[in-house]
Formats: sequence, C-alpha cells, structure tokens
Amino acid sequence: MGSFAERLLLVVPGDELVRSALAAGFDLWVVDQREALPDAVPPDGLFVTGPDSASDGTLHALLTRLIRRYGIGQLVCGPAAGEETRAVVRRVRRERDGTLWRDPAAGLLKDPVALRRLLLGASWPPPRAEEAAGAGAARASVERIGLPVSIKSASGDGSWGSPVAVRDERDMTRWARSAGDGAHLVEELVPGPRYRVETLSLGGMHHVVSVVRDGTGPPVAPDEVSLVRSCVRELLDLAGISGGALRTDTVLTPDGPRVAGCTDGGS
Repeated sequence: MGSFAERLLLVVPGDELVRSALAAGFDLWVVDQREALPDAVPPDGLFVTGPDSASDGTLHALLTRLIRRYGIGQLVCGPAAGEETRAVVRRVRRERDGTLWRDPAAGLLKDPVALRRLLLGASWPPPRAEEAAGAGAARASVERIGLPVSIKSASGDGSWGSPVAVRDERDMTRWARSAGDGAHLVEELVPGPRYRVETLSLGGMHHVVSVVRDGTGPPVAPDEVSLVRSCVRELLDLAGISGGALRTDTVLTPDGPRVAGCTDGGS
C-alpha cells in the first residue's frame, strides 16, 4: 500500500478520472452506482451505492468509514457527479479537515494574490491587476485599470470569496454597498472562452483529467486544448505541486491563455 497521500478515494468518478488515477499510480478506492469500472480497479476497492445514498445519509457514512478504515489521504468527486453528491463530499472534507492530506503548495494557487505573483514568472503572464486595502482603494484601482474588471475579496478569516464581475458603474455601485475593508484584488477581465481544467498530480507528474469549455460555441479546436493544457501544467510546476486534485479556470485570449483562478479539484 502506498503512502497516506497516495491513497485516493474517488466518488462517482467517470471513466477518465479512474484511468488518470490508475496511470498516476494512486492506490485507489471508488464509490459509484455502477458495478463495473474500466481498467484495473480491484473488486475489493469498488463500493456500489444506491441512487438515494446522498440524501439518506448512506453516502456520508460510507465515505467516513472508508477514510478511517483504509487511512485514505485524498477524497475527490468526479466531474459528472450531482450537486447532492458534491455537497456530501464537501461536508466530509470539512469534517476531516486537518486529517486529509493537502499539498502545502496548493495554498499558493488558491490565494489570488499569491497566484498572481507566481504567474509573473510564467510564459503567459496574468492579466493587469492591483492589490487594494479597502473598498475605496479598490474603486481607485478600477478607475486606473478600466472596466470591465473582476474583484476578488478576502474575508475576515483570510479565505477568498468568489470573484465578482464588474462591467459598468451600476455593477461597481452594487459591489461597493457590500464590500468590506479587507484585502481585494482588482483584475482586468480579459476576453475569450473560459476553460475548466481538472488535474490529478502525484510525485510531481500532472495528469489532465478533463478540459471543458464553459458556455456554447464552436467545437473546441485541438490547438486550443493544447495551449490551455500547457498553461496549466506550467503553473503546477511553478507552484511546486507534488500531488492532489486541482481545478484551474483559464481564459483563452487572443494573446494566449490566462489563468483566472484555482480551487480544489472535484469540489
């Protein structure tokens, strides 16, 4: 059996995530509604649940028991899982916070300010941005950068909320009404299609599980996917990520890909 970090529990993963985890070399456990999975998932590593397991408490109990019994270090939800299932996985992660394994370098990527500073050394630099202390300073940054912008704000506990798109003065006024006096990052809102890139890493090797473009539009061209994948892999190398699941949001601008943000994969 591998190390604590190499013991991975996947919930409703889908075939591609299973293949990526096996290729990476994880010790794998899978919870799914299907009784057969691709490749070499050992029968004693597959646990089948019913369609109501997320709502009746069965899934929560099963995940908690498996993590404790096998000393599992990582818990990841598949990209096609429903919201009820994702809510259960998020709950278990909160309850096991401090005991599940977490790559120390991942904190850099989930902090927007640290991420931007890291990207200054990348082949594709980040969009124009300014750090601001307080709502007044953020408004001044918006005036210097020019609309449209994205504003990311830190809460009292140091965590960062979801970005807010500010496209006109009305948006700016609405944002300012509820803005706090903490730290903000005002960032140029760059044009282009947005991609969600799910990755799984082990031992510093990064496996791209999926590249999905938000919204509608023409079919994704192979060269677009290649650019986005290259951008995300470079970011993970820059951060020194050794293992874990991450989601990276990337915008493909006319000047190349730009990283918009990172969160835990499979959330």
